[in-house]
Amino acid sequence: MDLGESFIDAFENKYKKNTIMHVPSDISLNEYWSLDKYFDLRKYTLEQKFTKNKELDEKSKLFLVNSEIEKNDFNFKVQKLKKTNQNIDRMLVFNLNEISYLTNLRSYQMKYSSNFRSILYLDFSVDDYILFLDNIPSDIKIEGLRFKKLNEFQGFIQSVNSEIYVNINEINLDSFLAIKKIKELKQNNLSLISSIKPKSVIEHLISASRRTDLAIYNFKKQLKEGLSEFDLVEIFENELLKQGARMPSFKTILSINENTASIHYSSYDKNKLLKKESLLLLDCGGYFEGGYATDITRTFYFGNNPKQIYKTIYTNVLKAFFACYISKEINAKKLDLMAREILRPFENDGFYFNHGLGHGIGTSVHQNPPRLSMSSSDIIKPFQTHSIEPGLYGKSKKEKVEFGVRLENCVYSDIEYKKHTLTKFPFEEVLIDYSLLNQEEKDMLDNWQKEFLREI
Repeated sequence: MDLGESFIDAFENKYKKNTIMHVPSDISLNEYWSLDKYFDLRKYTLEQKFTKNKELDEKSKLFLVNSEIEKNDFNFKVQKLKKTNQNIDRMLVFNLNEISYLTNLRSYQMKYSSNFRSILYLDFSVDDYILFLDNIPSDIKIEGLRFKKLNEFQGFIQSVNSEIYVNINEINLDSFLAIKKIKELKQNNLSLISSIKPKSVIEHLISASRRTDLAIYNFKKQLKEGLSEFDLVEIFENELLKQGARMPSFKTILSINENTASIHYSSYDKNKLLKKESLLLLDCGGYFEGGYATDITRTFYFGNNPKQIYKTIYTNVLKAFFACYISKEINAKKLDLMAREILRPFENDGFYFNHGLGHGIGTSVHQNPPRLSMSSSDIIKPFQTHSIEPGLYGKSKKEKVEFGVRLENCVYSDIEYKKHTLTKFPFEEVLIDYSLLNQEEKDMLDNWQKEFLREI
């Protein structure tokens, strides 16, 4: 949205002299710079009152991922990073996904996350590596890695007189002010390295995705008239736990009929009941023993006689997925545009594809690269895991019915850029208009539907 100069001027005139209290440990450097343009920022000194995270389980145990899943240990990974950062002696890592990747440590202390609060200091010049965290584990030893309490970080970093490289987009204000000689990390090699999964992690993700598929399969068998959105979420998440998930990887999205038109709907209306001939959208995922997230979306139909508009929209979203899945295009923006070209004609009837095509997935459900969107500059690498999730949402101008359809599958590409799916749950047969599919799409669909049935 272009706000225009007049809006910016009005905003500055109205707010610039107003005072805002901030907590330096809780505000990012970028947020501070953005707010400082308009407000008089004052440090709030009673920091402990605000820094307590209500979603944090302090008793949650930190654990080291099984070596069968994470075959490369901390030393292997940090030496690999050292080789890519030959001109960098010291750096700080604030990205929790990247810390989990390097250390192979996980925890379920934060809701919808397998990461843990921490900061990692890397001194490549003397091979000194320190992990600052809340609770130092007494039963975990990692060769080459020292543990210190998180509250020791400020004092330690103020004592370092050498240059330290940081990702400016991830550092908080407190840490920025504490570093004596700060250098901006122009290229984040760690982000790229951590996004490329080894064979053992791919195998774990295949297993975790299969168990997520089975949870959906068992959930779908329990659909019955009169269940509310709230009831249905509880049923699904119970099935997910039965499959061995430690927790959902994000807040489950479940919606019925017109609520499916809301992309991130999660209100769970107790009065919104499943009835015959209803649409149901489920976007879900879980964390299993490896601490990697799964993610899948399916749109179901509870009945046997869907409106033609449902079938038309569903089938074209499916066509968009198939087109992107079989493509060997590695430019993330071009892949997004490929789906958009298929779905754009439906804007004439009030339906829009108003989100990106996909995102990377790792120890958090959105871990980029790659990011698949119109604004992305990412090039998709072999063995990066990411979603492909085309969708259409709106209210038909002709039929006067409001709904949305999204089909999300997580995939990876091999060395020849052929995509392989982690997600194998079938598509909804009753919502597919086969007359809109070409023969290649029909063959792909037939193989897809049979693949899951062979495994259960």
